[in-house]
Amino acid sequence: MDTVTVFGADAEEGHSVAAALLQDGTFRVRVVVQDLSSPLAQRLQVSGAETVGVDFNNSTSIQGALKGAAKCFAVTSTDFTAADPLQCEIQQGYGIADACKQNNINHLVFRGSHHVHRRYGLPARHMDAKACINDYMNEIALPKTELITPFYYEHFLTSFKPLQAGLDCYKIAIPMGETAMDSISIKQVGPIVTAILKHSHNWIRKSCLLSADKMRIDEYAAILTKHLHPKQFKDSRISVRTFVEDYKGPGAQDFGNMFEFWKKGAQKTNAAITSSLCPEIQRFSEWVSANREFIISTLEKESS
Repeated sequence: MDTVTVFGADAEEGHSVAAALLQDGTFRVRVVVQDLSSPLAQRLQVSGAETVGVDFNNSTSIQGALKGAAKCFAVTSTDFTAADPLQCEIQQGYGIADACKQNNINHLVFRGSHHVHRRYGLPARHMDAKACINDYMNEIALPKTELITPFYYEHFLTSFKPLQAGLDCYKIAIPMGETAMDSISIKQVGPIVTAILKHSHNWIRKSCLLSADKMRIDEYAAILTKHLHPKQFKDSRISVRTFVEDYKGPGAQDFGNMFEFWKKGAQKTNAAITSSLCPEIQRFSEWVSANREFIISTLEKESS
């Protein structure tokens, strides 16, 4: 039985992949986490995963996480509080790439992205870093599949949660204008990566651009209103400039430029391939319906 090393298993995407691989049972699963004593790491271990910690500044440590593994899922993280977030993430990705090469990994699935700054002069460091890492992986000829993901449904509850504008009234401050935005649930990234790893011969040296749904922001708002009554949601019709000024948290300009990039229609996705890899894919309305109570409690907790 082959071993798959999953980097970033204590973050959203990596955890989704680790959980799906463990449930599928085709592979032995080794998860890379920041804190071996965390409840999440311990739950993965109880579920059957081997857990390892890694120092990304130490090449020997990264190689240890891949020793004996046949396949790998890698996602790098952007630390917008670092002195140079772009180079910090690129260094992390190059280290993983070199270790994959040295350990003869026969299939790497990397969560990549597009060059936003290079194409449009708009710095989006969390995307640009991944695009540079993907380029390097191509240069050293890794047997790789690049996975490109859209907006995550779950981010309506975290980074881009609707802003309360009165009793049971919320505004979605995402600057997409009249352009439809692709989206998917983070939890379905795992089954998709599992399917790709199980059919490596079909996916090596290819890109997979995911989408489970595609709507304008006012259409997302209408679905939230329909399923979360009496709460009502509206598109705030915010500009990118105002979004950047109002965004609470680091990386505001990067996220604003990401939305601007998406507005230009530069990210092409494939809903048909997405659904073929994950037949149980959820449209946004299905996700909201299935998670109604959790969404309501999250919104109310944030506003209390």
